[in-house]
Amino acid sequence: MSIHLSREGTLRRVVLSCDVAGCPIQLEPPPTEAWRNDTDARSWAREHAAGWTSDAARQTDYCPGHAGFSAAPAADQVPPRPTATARNGAGNPLNRDEYAERLRELLAGDRPAGQTVRLTAAEVTAVTRLLDELAGVYRGESLGTLAHDVSALLGRRLRNEG
Repeated sequence: MSIHLSREGTLRRVVLSCDVAGCPIQLEPPPTEAWRNDTDARSWAREHAAGWTSDAARQTDYCPGHAGFSAAPAADQVPPRPTATARNGAGNPLNRDEYAERLRELLAGDRPAGQTVRLTAAEVTAVTRLLDELAGVYRGESLGTLAHDVSALLGRRLRNEG
């Protein structure tokens, strides 16, 4: 939502904009009063925008077509947690929990004989620190747990070989 001043600088207009990326829908409720402050203007606009919803915690507004984005998920539902870069064949982000499971399966899988990669101690240290950071970002999630586990595994191998 935005608040605009007219060219004369005295009349204020409130414009609701849908906060879904790429949605061009905007709504300008009719001006009916001089606002005491911006909070009053925003409240009045939200109350008079038929079909629009808002999420007060995120300070976002949604047009009727995207109104579902302002609804909190049911208590028994886990909201989707997409990966930042990993994508499926159609280009959609993977669910982080499913991605972590795929990576665990990859780690547990058979490795072809004779294919060993050696990292220097500095490279292992850098990788473990990156994994520790990832574990901190995704604390409490399966992807964070996997990052922590792999970091610990690499750290043990470095100590055993060093």
